[in-house]
Amino acid sequence: MSALLFSFCQWADGSWFGHGVRNSTWLFPFVEIFHLLALGVLGGMVLIVNLRLLGFGFQREPVAELANDVWPWTIGSLAVMLVSGFFLFSSESVKMYGSSAFRLKMIFLLLAMLFTFTIHRRVTMSGERGKSSLKGKLVAVVSLLLWAGVGIAGRAIGIT
Repeated sequence: MSALLFSFCQWADGSWFGHGVRNSTWLFPFVEIFHLLALGVLGGMVLIVNLRLLGFGFQREPVAELANDVWPWTIGSLAVMLVSGFFLFSSESVKMYGSSAFRLKMIFLLLAMLFTFTIHRRVTMSGERGKSSLKGKLVAVVSLLLWAGVGIAGRAIGIT
């Protein structure tokens, strides 16, 4: 598995977009702006729904309705984040292969996406109207921790 992953990193590093982003003066910061804006939008959408699950704010709106309202923004920002993230990754993919912070970010990202599209989505669509349930609060806390892990590990990439 490790050899396959390293081969993928070498392919991405040698690709035309890897070269383009790496060798351009303005392209890396331009792509990173989109990456960070998408992360901000995604973070806002995750925060809004999870705060509602925790019982803070938006009390008049059912969780399912709020989650449906922000879902297009969540999906759109996640798509922009993934595409821009791949371009950023491709510019230094061999370096990222050895980065424990990058690996941790990818683990958190995979877990956060799986959780969001399965358990979190199921709980938010369950039709809860009144006070937040214990299950809803637990799901919100797990969701917030997973997405915070993505952001914190992502920030750690620049430090390590």
